[in-house]
Amino acid sequence: MEIWLIQNGKKTGPFNDYDIRGRISDRQLDADDFAWHEGLLGWVKLQEIELFKSEFELLKTIKPPPLPSHFPLDSNQDSPQPKTRYLARRFWARWLDLMTYLAVWWLLAYVVDGDVGMMVQSRWIQFLLFIPWFGIEAWLLHRFGTTPGKWLLGIRVVNEDGTGLTLKSSISRSTRVWIAGVGFGWGLLAVLCQAMSWFTARKIGKPVWDYMGQHKITVAPHNGFKIIALIFLFFAAMQLQVAVRGPHDQENFYKQNIELLEKYPEFREFLDSGKQWHFPVKR
Repeated sequence: MEIWLIQNGKKTGPFNDYDIRGRISDRQLDADDFAWHEGLLGWVKLQEIELFKSEFELLKTIKPPPLPSHFPLDSNQDSPQPKTRYLARRFWARWLDLMTYLAVWWLLAYVVDGDVGMMVQSRWIQFLLFIPWFGIEAWLLHRFGTTPGKWLLGIRVVNEDGTGLTLKSSISRSTRVWIAGVGFGWGLLAVLCQAMSWFTARKIGKPVWDYMGQHKITVAPHNGFKIIALIFLFFAAMQLQVAVRGPHDQENFYKQNIELLEKYPEFREFLDSGKQWHFPVKR
């Protein structure tokens, strides 16, 4: 449904109904603001539109708790899109978590003498690989409200009223992220889901998993030491994965591109000359 508003004496819109709900919950719109949608005979107050009555009733019952000193809320709450200012910070927090998890996973696979070459090629393993992490993430968000990556970047996840997430809501949130946020971790699908999540968040004010679960984030100021630690951990996690997977990934590439490498032997020489350090391959 498309809604038109009168703001500062001017007609604005149209807005989607979920945009209006979000602005009501952010207290950017008042019950006495005038609105109109198709089917109405004239302009009426927002509180008189059945679709938004419950939003204003909910605001009357919400009493926000005191601001937490160690995780202050965004100081610019009145900006047009206050909840989308930290999408880049959330992106890097998530991918630090995922890269660290993958590094630990592949290291354990190597230590227990798993068939790393088979695992690298298995579509089933690639599909199921992230499930343990999102179970861990759900517990961390329920227990602490944050994860290692989010903690380093000063992010916590809470309910709209400031309370912590239940285990059930944490699991639901993490499941949505696994599917809609990272596309099961599948190559191009993951990239596509990340892009779609970004544009959706810009549209509705927050990622779809937080919108559906009625969650929000609190953000602390940057900490220089934590930023340095994040950069170090990110590259260390990537290098550790290369140390375990590297020779198997390269071997698979050679097998899948035999004709190309035969046609361009100098390309093969270039790849061979650029081999990175890795753990001894177990056969």
